[in-house]
Amino acid sequence: MKTILLVDDDRDVLSYLEDTLATLGYNVIPKPDAASALSAIRDGAKIDLVVTDYRMPGMDGHEFFTALKQALPSVPVIILTGHGSVETYLKSLSLGLSDYVSKPVEPKELDRIVKAALRRSETE
Repeated sequence: MKTILLVDDDRDVLSYLEDTLATLGYNVIPKPDAASALSAIRDGAKIDLVVTDYRMPGMDGHEFFTALKQALPSVPVIILTGHGSVETYLKSLSLGLSDYVSKPVEPKELDRIVKAALRRSETE
């Protein structure tokens, strides 16, 4: 079973995404902020994929991605955002993110996006 580190400061969104991903058959480690997510990684959590919000207090999605890549360089990362822009999208892709997705995301679409990111990471 693949493990997804899920990071979102909105508790309702975090709960919805956690339930959706668990229903889809993933082990989910939910975290309310980037600092606690990085702490879980330092504590040795085995992560196959990271799904994170873009706008979070303390550290935004790009800052989190940069810190994350130092600890887990080969783990794919998907950013979810409710405040997307073309500029942020292009910067995200140039950093090497697996995907950049607007919220809200339907369960079927989330499943497709997650499976595609995991597939790409297995072939690299």
